[in-house]
Amino acid sequence: MDLSITSTIELRNGTAMPRLGLGVYQVPSGAQTEIAVTWALADGYRHVDTARIYGNEASVGTAIRDSGVPRDEVWVTTKLWPTDLNVQRAFDRSLGRLGLDYVDLYLVHFPFPGRIRATWRSMEAIAATGLARAIGVSNFTRRQLEGLLRHASVPPSVNQVRASVFGYSKPVYELCQREHVAFEAYSPLHRGKGLDHPTLASVAARHSKSPAQVLLRWGLQKNMVVIPKSVREARIAQNAELYDFVLSEEDMVALDALSS
Repeated sequence: MDLSITSTIELRNGTAMPRLGLGVYQVPSGAQTEIAVTWALADGYRHVDTARIYGNEASVGTAIRDSGVPRDEVWVTTKLWPTDLNVQRAFDRSLGRLGLDYVDLYLVHFPFPGRIRATWRSMEAIAATGLARAIGVSNFTRRQLEGLLRHASVPPSVNQVRASVFGYSKPVYELCQREHVAFEAYSPLHRGKGLDHPTLASVAARHSKSPAQVLLRWGLQKNMVVIPKSVREARIAQNAELYDFVLSEEDMVALDALSS
């Protein structure tokens, strides 16, 4: 797979989503978020993932506007919290906090039992306005995603789920690959756990890369979108240095075995 930091994945609706992004979960609003996003954009990232519940949408928007990077070059994702029953109002408020004219991706953060179909109809209405270039879901199981795909007029473009070398739902992954739903991995670095695993360390040493870089490259080669989180300048830069090496088939088999 020939990849670069500008590589994208084509979504169901034809939009191009960058395969590498910066996640800002649990990053405090204000200077810390703004600086992290600023560093990431300077390092070539063109994808930032936030959410209403993170409390830092305004800081993400400020950093993007102040970066000097044209708005149409930055992919911005935010998310609907499931208890926000007035979906349109929640979206409008997120857009207002971001201070942007549109978002690139709006996700249902978690499935709300009994309200999935009603919520999705509201998501489809937002997509029809063009103020969200794509819509999708997060944390949906295989069964929930299958149900939505059966009933949706506008199928979800993305399912964002927790995934790393050390564990992910293979049924969800396989469904996404089959149905052309982008599989987006949050916590692709497994929150820093397991970085000293002997298999991972061996692969990293073979390529003169860090274990974290191997984890991210594995995700990219599995056709995942990856959104590592960091607030450290050096780590943000290192997490983007993924394109001067390729994991071999043997490497991929060994790494795949870690989640079996």
